[in-house]
Amino acid sequence: MIVNNIEIMFGGQAGDGSLTTGDLIAGVFKRMGLEVYTYKDFPSRIRGGHTNYVIRAGERPNYGMADFVDGLVAFDLEAVEAHIEEMRPGGFVIFDNTSEVVPEHVKRDDVTWYEIPIGRMAKVDLGLELVRNTIALGALGALIGMDPQAVRTDVTGVYKRKGEKVVDINIRAIEAGENFVSEHFAQTPSGYALRAGIDGDRLIMMGNDAIGYGSLVGGCRFMAGYPITPATDVLEWMAKYAPRYGGVTVQAEDELAAINMVIGASFTGVRSMTATSGPGQALMTEAIGLAGVLEIPIVVVECARTGPSTGMPTKTEQSNLNHLIFSGHGEIPKIVISPGTVEDSFYLAAQAFNLADKYQCPVFILTEQALCQSKATLPRLDLSRVHIDRGKMVTEPVVFGEYKRFAFTDDGVSPRVIPGVEGGMHLAPGSEHNDAGVITENTKNRARMMEKRMRKMESARPDLPPPLLHGDPRAEIAILGYGANRGPICEAQDRLASQGVATRFLELRTLWPFPEDEVREFIENATSVYVVENNYTGQLERLIRYVVGPLERMHRVLKYNGRPFRPIEIIEPIERLSALRGLTGAQR
Repeated sequence: MIVNNIEIMFGGQAGDGSLTTGDLIAGVFKRMGLEVYTYKDFPSRIRGGHTNYVIRAGERPNYGMADFVDGLVAFDLEAVEAHIEEMRPGGFVIFDNTSEVVPEHVKRDDVTWYEIPIGRMAKVDLGLELVRNTIALGALGALIGMDPQAVRTDVTGVYKRKGEKVVDINIRAIEAGENFVSEHFAQTPSGYALRAGIDGDRLIMMGNDAIGYGSLVGGCRFMAGYPITPATDVLEWMAKYAPRYGGVTVQAEDELAAINMVIGASFTGVRSMTATSGPGQALMTEAIGLAGVLEIPIVVVECARTGPSTGMPTKTEQSNLNHLIFSGHGEIPKIVISPGTVEDSFYLAAQAFNLADKYQCPVFILTEQALCQSKATLPRLDLSRVHIDRGKMVTEPVVFGEYKRFAFTDDGVSPRVIPGVEGGMHLAPGSEHNDAGVITENTKNRARMMEKRMRKMESARPDLPPPLLHGDPRAEIAILGYGANRGPICEAQDRLASQGVATRFLELRTLWPFPEDEVREFIENATSVYVVENNYTGQLERLIRYVVGPLERMHRVLKYNGRPFRPIEIIEPIERLSALRGLTGAQR
């Protein structure tokens, strides 16, 4: 019997409610005191097409999926065919056999099958086909020991706004699923059990919601954006909550309008942001250059997805790193930071606005679909850790004619006034200019102004989010990565350590300006270095080589099929390339 350690996948067609049910299960697991991580894998259309929702729960935080799926709730044959090979030996499948049969050649003998006419029960017994997800929830709860009261509490909370009749039929649907299991499968245990613990003062939150929350607490009061997967959640969150605190959220007609609105709002002194993904980021590139040359602080949330072009809008990838760092005509100072957990998404979002204001440049928050649209349990957020630093903002009157908006300074940052400050009138041209904003093509001024702006990159280093070291700092095996890969890498480390294999992992939270000193020191004495990332060309690995030079002992661990890493996909390359022996690899 496996207790308090399970990964459940709901599989069906987009729009059938399986994502809502997945959220319900995550909430119940959290109420039972378990640590939860969720991952959505859905098609880029409103209805139809295979979708699945993974909910992982255990007694310790795991910001990623397990090696295998323990329990598959399949509403159609396509879900079984798509994921049967991902099942852990000893796992189980709940299959809706109302209208389909699983062929014998598809079934696995090492998996327990629970065939339940979920669709017929919903339509015939309860008179509403929409509740089949809730029936499945009841059946699943009975098989693995979910707290019945927690299930009913969460279902009531979700559906109470639709009225008592809707709540009542969903409660009856839960009971129908529970009763079917007790009547037909009482002698067929699933092999899994849950033991309720203490929920405590914890949250369960999606990465994008954490970014929105951190931005609002960090002083953001204007957001403009254009809906684009997987960044739209940030726009929706800000539209819901920012007005309560004097903020304004605008859905612009396109990404070009959005970024220019953000620049305009920031020019007036309002902390401003946008959120987008790869295609939208490409459209914003020219305007970001304008923000750079005018030294206007802006924050851009980049929720990366699979490219190129439209790519796979609802899948995850880390292929936009080069674009954020190197895109643009001409060169501007810019900062790229990347959270590795939902909790870190909150704190780095708040910090991004201080960095933007203090160094008067674009700041990018680089996240990806596997983190920004995933939920996780986390401790209650500490708002006292957030402080506001407006940098060299001048609010007192200045002498007109003497104030130089682009004054040359040792740290590259000039005093900044906003409209309304007495005597602060100045020119703000997109062309090259002198310290007063007067357009000029003087070669000496051009060189000096470029050096001034780019000096910010070095001045900012002490304030940038430092990398985090995980594991044994003396280990000969070194791993580098960022973003959503933190979870699977850390779990792979734990599993390797249990077999006597020590590793160290440097989680990069600032990607530009690149933390070259920290990376160089980290890999200096390593016998093997592994760079884990979700792209084809190894963008981070190439960036490291660009900074530290050729390194024969550096290896790529890449995945680019649109899905996040599972721990085993990190363990196996380390075992293979390091010629390690005696590791099981498939242990949970």
